[in-house]
Amino acid sequence: MRRRSASVATAAMLLAISTSPREAARAEEARAAAPAAPLTKFEKAPPGEAEQIAQIISLTTQLLQMRYPEGMARRGVHPKDHGCVKATFTVNSDIPQPYQAGVFATPGRKYPAWIRFSNATPFLAPDLGKNGPDSRGMAIKLIGVEGETLLNEPGAKTQDFLLINLPGFAFPNVSEYLEVTKIQLAKHDDISSFFAPPLSPEKKKTLGVVTKIKQTNVGNPLESPYFSAAPFLYGSDSVAKFSVTPRSAEKTPVPQSPGTNYLREAMKKSLDPANGKPAVFDFKVQLRNDDSLPIEDATAEWSETTAPQQNVATIEIDQQDFDNAFQVTECEHMAFTPWHGLTAHQPIGGINRLRRDVYIASSKFRSQPKEPTGFPKWPW
Repeated sequence: MRRRSASVATAAMLLAISTSPREAARAEEARAAAPAAPLTKFEKAPPGEAEQIAQIISLTTQLLQMRYPEGMARRGVHPKDHGCVKATFTVNSDIPQPYQAGVFATPGRKYPAWIRFSNATPFLAPDLGKNGPDSRGMAIKLIGVEGETLLNEPGAKTQDFLLINLPGFAFPNVSEYLEVTKIQLAKHDDISSFFAPPLSPEKKKTLGVVTKIKQTNVGNPLESPYFSAAPFLYGSDSVAKFSVTPRSAEKTPVPQSPGTNYLREAMKKSLDPANGKPAVFDFKVQLRNDDSLPIEDATAEWSETTAPQQNVATIEIDQQDFDNAFQVTECEHMAFTPWHGLTAHQPIGGINRLRRDVYIASSKFRSQPKEPTGFPKWPW
């Protein structure tokens, strides 16, 4: 416990050295507001990880300063949304007893939810760039959950599930993420040198995931599956990964000449109040039932033969006009993190330990307004 708490304190010191006093104060606020969670019995942090996380926090703050020298800073990852919609999340009435834990404890329980579909480019950029598809995201925020929560934050209790459109995360561990973050800052987000040969086994894993990303095109965010990639606690003594699968078999083709916001346009057409129809997803849980299934390697996929998927909840997104200034603004000011949630669903593994502190630092940075000295420099 003492060693994990030191990771956020070290981050604050590094920020004091490498950034302004205001950013250092934010790091200290984050440390005071959210003491570090102890490692679970399923985790094994490598030596030096806490110091690496502290470096990444400092570098992430500098990246945001570099990307947004004027105007409002965006999220450190998935800054562009394709649509932020209201939804209903319903625990299945026939959910099997072993899956009745945390937010899934009560069969038939309904939660109002926000869902943000997004793009993982570093900047606000066209949906389909010159280098091909990017990773797509689906962030779910359940409202009004009951139980002990992970972060000491004011307001209603929420449970966030952050998902991407591939079952493996792009980086296996904190060490690799630190290396690519250093390159991002030094090369203005050009990470091509990260893949310079010879490739280590870890980099080969990352290259494999990135190759899949470039081969996975999406014509409509409402028609794609999404995955948690990293693992989470599931109740007091189980571990799980999550996924979401659309019930519709429709596959909207990518336009021959895709517009800057073609994914938003596809969502608007699907959910049009007059001519569209609701979008329905199945929320699934993959319980870890074999010790051979990795915890600390976030690129690893769990075999469904070994750990089958189980439907536990249904997501319904009704027809709606989500592309209005009020809803867009509301969502832009929300913070999504896998650490918003119940202790029953504590994120575990190195990448999730990293995400906790980095998301806090990013959220603190974004929430601080500043007076502009010019116009924002948008890539397009």
